[in-house]
Amino acid sequence: MRSYPFWPAKIVNPPPVKEEVLNSTKGMHKKKSSTTRKGQHYVFFFGSENHAWILDENIVPHSEEMLNKVSKKKSASYVKAIEEIVEASSLIVPKPKPVKENHAERDELTKNSTAVQKPVKIAKTPPIKGVKSRKKSTIPLVKRGRTPKQKIKPAKTEKSPEKKDLIEKTEELSPLEKLRRMSDDYSSLISSTPNNAYPQVAVIRPLEHRSMADRLYYELPPLPSLDFSNTLCPLIKANVSATSKKIGFIGLGMMGQRLVRNLLLSGHDVSVWNRTPEKCQECVAAGAKHFLTPADVVWNCDVIFCCVSGPEAAKSLVFEKWGIVQGLVNSEPGSKGYIELTSMDPVTSQEICAAITNKGGKYLEAPISGRRSLAEDGLIMALVAGDREFFDDCLSCFSAMTKISYYVSSTVGEASLINLSLSTAKGGTHASLSESVTMLERAKLSMSDFLKVLELGPMKNSFLQEKFKATIEKFFLTDDTLKYQQKNLKISLAVSNEHNHPVELTSAAHEIYKYATFLRYSEHDVSAVYCGVKY
Repeated sequence: MRSYPFWPAKIVNPPPVKEEVLNSTKGMHKKKSSTTRKGQHYVFFFGSENHAWILDENIVPHSEEMLNKVSKKKSASYVKAIEEIVEASSLIVPKPKPVKENHAERDELTKNSTAVQKPVKIAKTPPIKGVKSRKKSTIPLVKRGRTPKQKIKPAKTEKSPEKKDLIEKTEELSPLEKLRRMSDDYSSLISSTPNNAYPQVAVIRPLEHRSMADRLYYELPPLPSLDFSNTLCPLIKANVSATSKKIGFIGLGMMGQRLVRNLLLSGHDVSVWNRTPEKCQECVAAGAKHFLTPADVVWNCDVIFCCVSGPEAAKSLVFEKWGIVQGLVNSEPGSKGYIELTSMDPVTSQEICAAITNKGGKYLEAPISGRRSLAEDGLIMALVAGDREFFDDCLSCFSAMTKISYYVSSTVGEASLINLSLSTAKGGTHASLSESVTMLERAKLSMSDFLKVLELGPMKNSFLQEKFKATIEKFFLTDDTLKYQQKNLKISLAVSNEHNHPVELTSAAHEIYKYATFLRYSEHDVSAVYCGVKY
């Protein structure tokens, strides 16, 4: 009973009380129960058509807010009650002529109006489904429940002259105006137009993180083709002396193709493999050999480099059928070496190291850091960890592909962790630079002035200047792919999770990259993260 919601109802007069003649030792006398109760009103419930005495504290004006508090799954009787109270409210009609009432009638009206905040004269309503209409009834919402029986006469209220004038004016109002008055006093649910398709349904627009109104899509500029036929070596590679060892290279993506080109231009004997054989054609035309499986590359080469999209792809190449491990099975122990150029987490690198060394191979992790344009000129950086002797044997290869090859330690995993930290800092810098650009755009300030200050100040840096120009020009030619930057941030978050280390800024930056990827900028340059901030 107390769990009922506030229920549509109206205050009515209590039923007539029958007189009973009782015998007692003192003789015959009549007993009559009280027809009113202090602090209570006799209420008719719409829908269920029940009556009950209800405490005044549980009677409130009819309002939309009270109905909204009820769960979406309303009972049939509750829906019926709502329809009946709206119907009863909309069928109020004016009297043909204003009729002045005497003071006694007005006092009686005042008694029945004590449950509302603003007493208003309400006309009679027609019967609802067999229920007799009672005079001077209001339409509040009441809380159903059991009430204690009390037999105290209600207190009379004196009517002020202002209230008397208000009642007389109300009698002269049109039905439309009366409904508006009722809406002000009782419910915003009772609209100015009678019975307006109740219950009301709110049409809610789907939530969006950012507005779709001014969103533009910037097409991916075509990537310039790599010219393998150019026999001119970069100036920095003029003094490279190629090793006599046979070099294998697995993974011919945007970076891999350029690294292979530099190896070929520096005179190395290179064999290649890629999941998409078509990407091997240009390398073969430039002088490389092509093998059908990674295991074939291992059998025919002494040093194998791997540069693929991420740790999952790297593990797949090592452990799958006809993979690296299978190629080491029939090889002489110590004759083969494997160098992982892929950016990955330390644990994955250690797993690959264990698999390689257990089969008699040598292992180095050497994650590279740089952009497409730098890789093309052999100006990227490699952080190396693992077998130091093996690293010294491969110096000519590193000299051909990189500007800096920094040996970190013999502990596998440390170079990967340092590389992830650098990538995290770079990813956060891109995101904050994009926010700076959007702030300047919002303030309608000059981008050229900001670029000039950037060049003159302590933050002068070719990396920042290039990305800032690409952002303001909206020319996102892929130099450092956005999806790989996001992947590195994702790996960094996973590593920080393993160490219970909070990285709030990295997490926020990663969300921006995710949104830019959602907007189809994954293959664009990392400067396209601006779109993840802008939109």
